[in-house]
Amino acid sequence: MVYMAAGGKTAQEMRSVLKLPSDKKEVARKNKKFLTSLEGREKVAILEIANRIYVNDRYSIVPEFNQVVKDSFKAEAEAISISDPSKAALIINKWVNDRTRSRIKTVVTDKDITSDLVMILLNAIYFKGQWQYEFDSKKTKLAGFRTADKKTVPVQMMSLSGAFKAGYNHDLDAKVIELPYRNSSLSMVIFLPEKDDGLPELEQKIAAFSIEFPERNVHLKLPKFKIEFSSELKGIIATMGIRDAFTSAADLGGLVKSSVAKISKVIHKAFIEVNEEGAEAAALTAIQAVLTCSGCGPPQPWVFNADHPFAYVIRDEDTIYFQGHFVKP
Repeated sequence: MVYMAAGGKTAQEMRSVLKLPSDKKEVARKNKKFLTSLEGREKVAILEIANRIYVNDRYSIVPEFNQVVKDSFKAEAEAISISDPSKAALIINKWVNDRTRSRIKTVVTDKDITSDLVMILLNAIYFKGQWQYEFDSKKTKLAGFRTADKKTVPVQMMSLSGAFKAGYNHDLDAKVIELPYRNSSLSMVIFLPEKDDGLPELEQKIAAFSIEFPERNVHLKLPKFKIEFSSELKGIIATMGIRDAFTSAADLGGLVKSSVAKISKVIHKAFIEVNEEGAEAAALTAIQAVLTCSGCGPPQPWVFNADHPFAYVIRDEDTIYFQGHFVKP
């Protein structure tokens, strides 16, 4: 969004780090297409992406900028008074709470609203999908989860047997399984390293990984978990190479009518919940094998037991929406 209003070195840094085309109309068109594609998933998987820019009301927002971000980013810049920090924080948090269905209630505090604040860039993302096949809550049992520091802690472990795309990948030295969401192109892909302490090495490799395993009969054990993450990204973004936007030399003339406007803070918050829920109550049916020899028994299901740190992504064919890990209950 900020790139749409940036010029000079400010835009150049954003373009380079974020791998953006120089044609801003193309950026707007692609982002609009992306967000429009999410709307059809409303009933089967909740994926809320909330973006907004809050600007100190001493500065005037350029109307043309707001029109572009409303149309292509389903967002806007809003002027806000910082004379009462508590009131300003309340306004911002109410917006985030409304946009994420009360899952993310606070993203700023009154301490974030300082006297020298020019603008805050906010991003909140919330996801909750319905499994194509739900876990039976009666089968969820307390089990041990081995952490990287060789401790065992209790966790609510869900169980499910059925046909999934799954297998072992030698390059990752990890088991991989894809769990589809109901009536959706979205799925959760879980990467379980063979070694209890193998997660850091694995996470360097998984972003470009594609699932190419055939379906197989799997006995899956997966912890229930709920994670909320919040971070002020200014330092991270600066390390990546976007620095000019945070200085008094920032060229953001397309956003506010001022020669001294800069980004003061970039705050990101994410929420994810994984539990048994699914819209279809029927459990997966085990694969039926045709026996070709007398005395042979049916094949044993492949075991995927996520009882130590693992990584996951939530994605469709084109986009990763979440990448995270579960390291300790």
